[in-house]
Formats: sequence, structure tokens, C-alpha cells
Amino acid sequence: MKRSAARYQVRWKIALIFDEEECKPTYHGRTHDLTLEGTGMLTHRDVMTESAVVVLLAIPPLQRNFKPKVIEISARQIYSVYSGATYCFRLGLEFIHFKNDGLQILEEALSHYHPIIELPEYEPFPTLFDADRLSQSGT
Repeated sequence: MKRSAARYQVRWKIALIFDEEECKPTYHGRTHDLTLEGTGMLTHRDVMTESAVVVLLAIPPLQRNFKPKVIEISARQIYSVYSGATYCFRLGLEFIHFKNDGLQILEEALSHYHPIIELPEYEPFPTLFDADRLSQSGT
């Protein structure tokens, strides 16, 4: 499956804020990967909601002695899975709306990073079992 946006493997601080009606605390974590369309959030809690959430994303400065830029994004949660590789939960978040100039700030920040290169799909070499099956079917 081809992704529609470049994906970046950055570990930026992120906070997830729920609607007041859900009575859930704010959850903090790190991004697993990030695009202009959404992110995977690593956190130690299994969280799932169908309501829109607010994401606060702290973009680290490129130079020392500067503070991170925090952008606010409305998002929808797509999934929550346990990741044994990271020993925490990964929440899939789809961005809905950026507050103020948040999208432009994120685009500028990501322009300083290299996206993850995704290899094209390929046909694997036949295994021994496939070769046996092909020879028996006469093809």
C-alpha cells in the first residue's frame, strides 16, 4: 500500500487532550512516525476514543538555547495497538485541522529531515515448496 504523504521517523514530544465530557487525563508520549496527515503516538497507556482530540506537538528547535514550537492540531484516533518492540502502545492519529499556521510550521520543520524511504513491492523468489507445487501442476 502506497502512502499518500512522506513519513518521517522523528521522536518528538506529543500530548493528547480529550474533550471535557470524556473525563480523561492528558496523555503524554513521543511520536513514532509523523506525516503532514497524521502520526503514530507512543504512550504507556492503552487509550481509545471516538471523539475528536487535541494534539499538542512540540517541534524541537534546530539550534540550542531555543524553545520548542508547540502546534495545536485537531485529530481523530484511528487505532491503538500494543507494540512489543517499543514496550508501549502506539496510537494512530489522523490530523483533521491545524490551528493558526501550524501546518506551515510543521512543513518547515519536516523539511530539515529525510523521509523514510519505502521500498517498492516486489515478487519474492519462489520457495522450495512453490517450486514443487509448480512442477506438479505442469506450469
